[in-house]
Amino acid sequence: MSWKSSEYGGWWAATEPQLAPRIAARAAAAMEFLRQYAGADSFWTERANAVYLNKGDNQSPESGARAIGELLLAWADQVEAGVVEIVGSRGWEEVGVVSTDVMVQVRRLLEDRLAHPAAPIVLCGAALEIALRAVGDARGVPLPDRPTLSTLTTALRQADLLTKQDVKDLEQCGGLRNAAAHGNFEDLSLERAGLMEQQTNLILRRLTDLQQTVHTQGE
Repeated sequence: MSWKSSEYGGWWAATEPQLAPRIAARAAAAMEFLRQYAGADSFWTERANAVYLNKGDNQSPESGARAIGELLLAWADQVEAGVVEIVGSRGWEEVGVVSTDVMVQVRRLLEDRLAHPAAPIVLCGAALEIALRAVGDARGVPLPDRPTLSTLTTALRQADLLTKQDVKDLEQCGGLRNAAAHGNFEDLSLERAGLMEQQTNLILRRLTDLQQTVHTQGE
């Protein structure tokens, strides 16, 4: 961008006309970044939307884009100083805890021949619910008041955070978890509990990969 002076001050403009769409796209990406990580209702997001719509103080789309960039840098400074928190960061920490601590408990139950297979199956279901809810919170997805594995899966699928295969895998896990929770023990076995553990770990890994992809796109 280059500065264009005028008797009223001036404005920022693309150095070449074909660069204008690219600048607009980066401004949109910056606003989406703030929406996700500063919060949809935060001052930072609202201010970014306002300065872009008002075309900055100098009345040009490029001036608005530059103003968003300055806001983004200021927000990053506040995060580094510990003044503000990244929205969803605690949620992602929950995914990490589920992927390690909770699944370690599942493995111990599977290795304990005195434990009923329903126990690790139910714990896997709880791990999936915690992880899905954390993802929804981190990405600002509206969640039901009383979230279940099924309703959480539906909400994240509608937000395009889960694939059709993810949904099928979660539905399979949910069916087995429901059998365990409702006392249908004739459908359970250590082998099926072991498969539930494997499937749960795969889904948790997928959610972790989703987190890493989001951060990479935001960099």
